Amino acid sequence: MHNCTLKYFDIADDLARTSCKGDGRRVVILRCSASLFALTTALSLPGPALAQSATSAETVELPAIEVSGERKSERDSLQPRGGSLPQPQTLNRQITQSATVVDRAQIEQTSPTGLLDILATVPGISVARAGGIGGQIYLRGFSSNNFRSPLFVDGQRFRGRNTLQLNYFSPGEIERVEVIRGPASVLYGSEALTGLVNIVTRTPSGDPSGPFRITHGGSSASFGTAAKSVATDNWIEGAGGGFDYLASVSGRWGDDYHTPLGKAPNSDYKSLGGSLKLGYTPTAGQRFELALRHYTEEDGRAGGVGGAPGAPYLKVRQSPNDVTMGRLSYTGEFDGPVKKVEASVYANYYDTTLKTNSNTINADGITTRHVSSGSHVIGPLVFGGRAVGTIPWSFGIGDVKTLIGVDAFKENRPGSKGWSRVTTFDPGTGATTGVTFSGKAKNGPDTTQANAGVFMLNEWTPVEPLTLSAGLRYDWFHTTSELSPLPASVRPAFVGNNTTDGHAPTGSIGAVFRILPNVDLLASVATSFREPTNSEMYAFSATTIPNPSLKPEKGLTYEGGVRFHTDDAELKVTAFDSHYRNFLQTIAVSYNGVSGFTQSQNIGKAEVRGIEAEGTWQATRTINLFASLTYLHGDNKTAGTPLPFLAPWRGRVGAQYAAPDASYSVMAVVDWATRKTRIVPAQEFETAGYAVPKVYTTLNLGNIVSPQLGDTKLILGVENVFDKKYADASTFVNVAYDRSLTNPLIEVGRNFTFKLQHTF
Repeated sequence: MHNCTLKYFDIADDLARTSCKGDGRRVVILRCSASLFALTTALSLPGPALAQSATSAETVELPAIEVSGERKSERDSLQPRGGSLPQPQTLNRQITQSATVVDRAQIEQTSPTGLLDILATVPGISVARAGGIGGQIYLRGFSSNNFRSPLFVDGQRFRGRNTLQLNYFSPGEIERVEVIRGPASVLYGSEALTGLVNIVTRTPSGDPSGPFRITHGGSSASFGTAAKSVATDNWIEGAGGGFDYLASVSGRWGDDYHTPLGKAPNSDYKSLGGSLKLGYTPTAGQRFELALRHYTEEDGRAGGVGGAPGAPYLKVRQSPNDVTMGRLSYTGEFDGPVKKVEASVYANYYDTTLKTNSNTINADGITTRHVSSGSHVIGPLVFGGRAVGTIPWSFGIGDVKTLIGVDAFKENRPGSKGWSRVTTFDPGTGATTGVTFSGKAKNGPDTTQANAGVFMLNEWTPVEPLTLSAGLRYDWFHTTSELSPLPASVRPAFVGNNTTDGHAPTGSIGAVFRILPNVDLLASVATSFREPTNSEMYAFSATTIPNPSLKPEKGLTYEGGVRFHTDDAELKVTAFDSHYRNFLQTIAVSYNGVSGFTQSQNIGKAEVRGIEAEGTWQATRTINLFASLTYLHGDNKTAGTPLPFLAPWRGRVGAQYAAPDASYSVMAVVDWATRKTRIVPAQEFETAGYAVPKVYTTLNLGNIVSPQLGDTKLILGVENVFDKKYADASTFVNVAYDRSLTNPLIEVGRNFTFKLQHTF
């Protein structure tokens, strides 16, 4: 047994040595990961075997560490997917809202590179990739880049980096991802115009009663061939004496990824993050939790938003791109009128340096102008909180559940600092003809935005087959801007207008009618809104005029759906029709009698309608079939044109086989989309349809190789099996340039993935 234990350490150390030669920090992290993998493997060996190993080595016997605790009851990736779709657990939501959850088992089965890959599996969402891990999503027709589909983390608003927010999370630290489609303003306020995404990070699972002990832990290392990518995730949990904790560290590194047309230049990335969650349970039903997290990453925009048309014309990098997060939360259960209280406060701080290189290239292929620029985006510092109380009650006709809540935030956004160097070249010879420097200087004023909202949601079941829902919310906003530094051309537009106040009410009504034991009908009408951000109100340049009088964008959505469910199957189908007004658009204006300026104004109207469906069927004990489908049709009613970047039809179909003894599982998936021909030629290109097959296998080495390996899994995958060339219809392009590998950005080609994971 001693030799066996040493072998685990040797194999793990060899893996660390051979995975990433040439990258010192990567080797150090992977050595730590490999050592933790070996340690957790050793900890999971039977106690007498460990004692025998120590004796044979003639070492001093140390006090034993108690390793206990029950495993989480959640579905394992080796188990069948089941006949029911997972439901949100962190988000409060109306029963009529359409929601999808990607749980830990699904994430483990596919070894995704980043959050974008997880969200791409959700109906109603399409991905607009910008690099290896960066990009945006389109949720019911609108990009997360334009603030209309916010991101939440553990139920708290994650505001401050709408273009880069999806970069910050390693899949290994995510417990599940919850997506609400459709207006969610009543419970979650501004920006939840088309829905929202909530990332639920791993949480300690041990029982805090009794003596302190280590309850769970694990380590994983993975590799992907398409970008020669390496990832490692390591975590450990403990509980006792009323406390519990979870500590984790995650790292990801990848080179430019392979496409069927070659490598996508400037799509590389590297990231490192760590977190700590510390919980305290003074009495049963009461819990406090402190969560701390820091993440740093560097990556390039190969194309897409902020990166199109890509190399050789444009190269944009975030270097570095940091976020620091802190949250203190409380959950309590009571016997009085208020049965449950959830409250939290948080603070997030961002710091990003953008580096841009742009080239002007003439018809002879000679670079005539090169601009190297940088921008230090300082902050914002965002702090806020949320409190919700649950009150069940009755007045003689059925039962009522009432949610009453309040939330607030304040964003302090300092002005960025920028610098540049412009080099001009002779158009015939390419020789340098001039160089101009612009030193680092503050290029915008400090701005703030504060928000406070109160809301109430009632769900009433007057008779058993029927549940009615009604919600109301009221929001107040206060937005400010400093007057310095401002150029003389726009300063008059700020004076007297640099402080604004706004407010917005929203509401919703809905019903669920159970017409049969296995069939539910759902219907709802909801309003939504999005308050213009401080950046939108006060953004300016030499040719951009601010507009502090902007009004909230507002929406009205009608939804209807049906849910079919049995013990072995579930199918949800939702149809919706959304109408929006006061949309922000940039238009040409004259200022002080001079033309050539632009300004954001509330002149847009739009309509989006569609169908979303998803289902799962546990056909036999070992075989599960699943599928999703989305149809979108959007129109800019003001311009009389289609809304750009919408995929008309897209979906996913798959099957899973899980061995009865949980020794292995195999999953095959096909992601598909139809050709997009209904376009706005001034903004986008047509895109071809595609069908991309993927195959994943999970092997339980504890069952297949040796019980001494415990919960050790080898996860293998082949993505884009036939190396299909395709671009998502939602990927941003620059139509001033020809089509290329990066315009629109081509998706990842054939990719073989390998992941070794041990959990104890």
